[in-house]
Amino acid sequence: MIFSKKRDLLIGLFLSIGALYYTFKDVSFLKLKDALSTIHYIYIVFALLLITLSFIIRAIRWSYLIRAIKEVNISNLFSPLMIGFMGNMLPARAGELIRAYLLGKRENIKFSASFATIFIERLFDMILILLMLGGVLLFGSDNLANLSVENRRLIMKFGWLSVGLCFLIILFSYLILYYNPQLMRFIRLLIKPLSEGIRFKIIRFIDSFTEGLKILKDLKGLIIVLILSIGMWIVITISYYPLYLAMDLSHLPLISLITLVVIICIFIALLPTPGFIGPYHAACVVGLHNIYNVSEPIAAGFGIISWFVQMGTVIILGLFFIFKDNITIKEIQGGID
Repeated sequence: MIFSKKRDLLIGLFLSIGALYYTFKDVSFLKLKDALSTIHYIYIVFALLLITLSFIIRAIRWSYLIRAIKEVNISNLFSPLMIGFMGNMLPARAGELIRAYLLGKRENIKFSASFATIFIERLFDMILILLMLGGVLLFGSDNLANLSVENRRLIMKFGWLSVGLCFLIILFSYLILYYNPQLMRFIRLLIKPLSEGIRFKIIRFIDSFTEGLKILKDLKGLIIVLILSIGMWIVITISYYPLYLAMDLSHLPLISLITLVVIICIFIALLPTPGFIGPYHAACVVGLHNIYNVSEPIAAGFGIISWFVQMGTVIILGLFFIFKDNITIKEIQGGID
């Protein structure tokens, strides 16, 4: 476990350094300083409000995903949600594990059942990002022609990998819900060489995980989750517009907002680093400079400011709930281990 954590940290640091070098290698420090000095900071307040709203919608959506297991107040979900997202500052994106652990401990829900709801949450997010990517390819293909061959390949790789992953998740969820006895017999056959204790833990984990997937049998609940997911991603996308205003980028077409969000999602998904440091900033340069010809210092400055606004919101809210709920480092560590 210790070796794995050190390895994840080293990989994350290596990716961060590489991405930051890519972001700033051609950027003049003086021009970057000038770009940051002309920011209209009043607009950042609106960005903070929109980002906070997106997390509120995310918490509401989570309440519907977990309703099949237990009715949980939205206020009780917001705390593990924000602490979990703050946990993404740790190596290997440990925030999802922390979120599932804290919710399970607070509401007496099994960890695997709690994690299953996050599993489905990510499926909805992936599908919406793919739809946004499809919209960009359909309506903004002329701008994407400005990208390098490597970046176009990266986008297509993400698209096909995401489609394949969505298909596998949907297939697995369908089999585990509707063909559970047959699937469990197959799994028992696969794990037969393992010790009895390990076999018992695996079967128990799958049983609890199946419980967390029950939302998939609730058509009305799924429609509500889909509507909330669409609303959440609209708010996330719009939250970048005040930052456009802050850096005098309002002349860019509205589709550039969707393009930027998609590029950011692709980079931070394919290049996992603690707190998205590096890939996030590189994505802003690719999305604004390479695609829409924004000057490189302004694009890099946008990456710096928007990262601080996004992660600053997460960290402030996460720390608030850590102190409010008296969450200890040991409890957070329990979610990682």
